[in-house]
Amino acid sequence: MPETKPSQMSPTQEAGVLQAFPIAKARPAPSRLVQLSDPHLFAEPTGHLLGITTRSSFQAVIDLALAGRQAAHALILTGDLVHDESPAGYRYLRQALEKTGLPYYCIAGNHDRRDLMKKYLGSAAVEPLGIRRLNSWNLIFLDSLDPGRNSGRLDRTHLDRLVELLSDDKAPTLLFLHHHPKPIQSAWMDTMGAENGADLLGICERNSQVKAVVFGHIHQAFSSSQGDCRILGTPSTCIQFLPGSVDFALDAHPPGYRELTIYPDGRLATRVERLVELVELPIPHAEGY
Repeated sequence: MPETKPSQMSPTQEAGVLQAFPIAKARPAPSRLVQLSDPHLFAEPTGHLLGITTRSSFQAVIDLALAGRQAAHALILTGDLVHDESPAGYRYLRQALEKTGLPYYCIAGNHDRRDLMKKYLGSAAVEPLGIRRLNSWNLIFLDSLDPGRNSGRLDRTHLDRLVELLSDDKAPTLLFLHHHPKPIQSAWMDTMGAENGADLLGICERNSQVKAVVFGHIHQAFSSSQGDCRILGTPSTCIQFLPGSVDFALDAHPPGYRELTIYPDGRLATRVERLVELVELPIPHAEGY
């Protein structure tokens, strides 16, 4: 008899007749990222920023983000991690993140110190141009910290290297930084963005695999686009800034986080989630910090 080739069918016996049905192939699952931004932690557990105890609000946001039925695959922290730039603040941050059991990646904001981040967060303090692979996606982290200034700037050599990386690898990509790369139509806040953010967005426009540029710093939800690339800002885990304000002003929205769901076929879904209510009220009519 001629040799019978193996079938990719699942056999079953019914009424003495051997039947075969196709084996269903499982679809690759998406990955869920949680972005946490601007926690402004302090050395002291009771440290507060404009009336908000920042450790308490940070932990409440983490608990909310991890309470859903869909598991998270990584945490991404986009700067202004420790407001008083204290070793104790960074030690607490590491302990809080380690308790989640998830991989986590941290970039610096204008209230951070790179040396302390490296000392206390180790490899989770991502290098100034850092790349991590998550399934079929590239996650690229950019350092926009310009020490001594509230505004940010991206190093020219890092931008040139980014161009090379995107030229060599066409996998779907997310870019993360602290400062906003384009105006958000808030006059006082727009004096403190990434000064050469337009250069970054130009690179993204020329490289269609970049699906979004994601940042913190602005303490509010923001969504725009540059060509096909999404531009996404995220609330703080503590105080919120009033969108569209000419001068410094606080918003009454509760703290929150951004969820980013990335699919193997290059699709991106995202949403902002917030605590149901404020446990503490920020100081009314504050003029800055």
